[in-house]
Amino acid sequence: MFDSHCHPTDTDNPLGVVQSAIASGVGSLLACGYNAQSNEAVLNLRDQLPGLPIAIGLHPWFATEAIGGVTELIVNSFPVAIGECGLDAAVDESTAPRMMQRKVFETQLEIAGQMKLPVSVHSRRAVAAVFDMVREYPNVRGVMHAFGGSYEQAKLFVDRGWLIGFGGVITRRNAHRVRGIARRLPLEAMVLETDAPAIGLEGVEVPNVRPAHLPRIAAALAELRGVDVSELVEATDKNAGRLFGSKVFRWTTVY
Repeated sequence: MFDSHCHPTDTDNPLGVVQSAIASGVGSLLACGYNAQSNEAVLNLRDQLPGLPIAIGLHPWFATEAIGGVTELIVNSFPVAIGECGLDAAVDESTAPRMMQRKVFETQLEIAGQMKLPVSVHSRRAVAAVFDMVREYPNVRGVMHAFGGSYEQAKLFVDRGWLIGFGGVITRRNAHRVRGIARRLPLEAMVLETDAPAIGLEGVEVPNVRPAHLPRIAAALAELRGVDVSELVEATDKNAGRLFGSKVFRWTTVY
């Protein structure tokens, strides 16, 4: 079972968080950075857990940070993905100017294309703008993490070979739109995620969410789809392996 997007380094005990996830049946996870400090923390965690799948990137909230240092890390640190990156139209313009967000995202899409790496994309109130940008990079694939758009928008990404990340929101019975999308998309278009500790699930609020909660998300998605949990996990893991590479599942064999 693969957690395609989480932030264990945003907790007090990142190593313990990963170990707890493994003990709970999570076979692997992608530890994502999002700014200079976070990226360094993710690299330090991989030093403690050699081979841990990581993503290095610059989140739109931090678009005013120097992108040069991030691109250097991407080139030299061998992540399995670039991210968390993307666009956010909900954040204040003075904090993260829209044009700067676009420039930073564009730079990361360019590197993704050059290095043949997938991207993990944040898109809050910006799904259409993200799509307009990524279609300019037909050789880049990725995950729309914590997807907040419509089914029709999700289908646009899926038709381009992208995946849609489903997390704790689908455990909430009143999340009708997201749950409806989860029912309608093909299973081949989905991956599981927690975004721990940032997005809550039914009965577990932020900041207490952990990658160890992924089995609950898998169970909720399987129920929505009307399939056995093992079938759903097998399919979503296959999707993740196709995008991120099969090596993301190998590192845990030494622990």
